[in-house]
Amino acid sequence: MSNYLLHPPAKRTFLAPQISQPLQSIAMRLDRWLDYESGHAWCESAYKYQTISVVAEFANTVTNLPLIMLPLLNVLLIKPYIETVNCIVIMPHILLTVNGIASTYYHATLNLFGQLIDEISILWLLMMCLAAYFPVFSFYPQQYHKYIGRVRCAIAIITMVVSTFCFVKPSLNALVLMLWSIPSIAIIRHEAANAGIPEIINSPRKISVLWIAASICWVSDRVFCDFWLFLESNYLICSNNTAVTISGTPYFHALFHLLSSLAAYNVFIMFSLIDICRRSDKHRYRYRIKYFPEKGLIRLPYIVLNLDCKYL
Repeated sequence: MSNYLLHPPAKRTFLAPQISQPLQSIAMRLDRWLDYESGHAWCESAYKYQTISVVAEFANTVTNLPLIMLPLLNVLLIKPYIETVNCIVIMPHILLTVNGIASTYYHATLNLFGQLIDEISILWLLMMCLAAYFPVFSFYPQQYHKYIGRVRCAIAIITMVVSTFCFVKPSLNALVLMLWSIPSIAIIRHEAANAGIPEIINSPRKISVLWIAASICWVSDRVFCDFWLFLESNYLICSNNTAVTISGTPYFHALFHLLSSLAAYNVFIMFSLIDICRRSDKHRYRYRIKYFPEKGLIRLPYIVLNLDCKYL
């Protein structure tokens, strides 16, 4: 294998113009943020640049495709509802797509700028989900609906303040964001149980299983990377003197991307249905849930909207 494939491309630097000390300082700071591998490297970086010479972590990069495409699919399927009833529900979908793009850039370069954009976009995604769907939460008091605008402004301000803390200790951002999934799961379970929608009764169980599996993959990659790489060694079976190779895997984070994208997509399906049902007095749509494929262990649910026949 050529040395070109085993080593990262030439370091990309900013040439600071000899104008003033402040400009040089800014250029040096940008250089540090945009340097290849200035951010946190995942287990796959043990084989960095070997698949494509300009992509650090190939599997971690390409597995962001579902994060980019699945929310856009749901937007297309409920587009009439978004256009005529509640346009703000498009925002969480767009932010998940933005997060997928940011994560793609981060894993391709492993620079600190990509890491921060990836993590901050997750923070904004969580807060935007709260801002978009809290008016239809079962525990939100109906008499306070006139304050929805103020609550959303408060959420935006809090998110901006919290975003600044992401720059203080970037190595802790991912752990804090993972911990936020605990109250999120609690809200999902509560809303599904109180929505009165038969189609989403099993959604919390499915989402929880996917997210727990994704979290195990995330921890395995971040904490036990050395163990998985150790399994690359050759082991000799002494009983029959046969040499066997046990291959380790550095791809748990890539699997985390796939599982978390399925969990997030199911969350969007669930809350889209809750929003459609809770606002039934404002529209004339009827929904159906279909699956692709129709049979199988792993099936993607999708929403089919139709106008109620009595309004045709």
